[in-house]
Amino acid sequence: MNKDILFYLMMGVGAIIFVAALTNWEWFFKQRRAQTMVKAMGRRGARIFYALLGIFFSVFGWMVLTGRIAIESIF
Repeated sequence: MNKDILFYLMMGVGAIIFVAALTNWEWFFKQRRAQTMVKAMGRRGARIFYALLGIFFSVFGWMVLTGRIAIESIF
């Protein structure tokens, strides 16, 4: 499997997480794992956390694909 596919997938997942946090998708925050964050931080805190996480995933994937971060040693 081409390793670039993993980073495109990471960018896509990051975008979905970001949009879910931004638009407050009910189905996303009803998930068991998201409920852990909601209980720990409240709904607003969980939305901020997931927005930042989504941005991180997307930016990290983009930086690897554009060569700004070299992670050849991992693969």
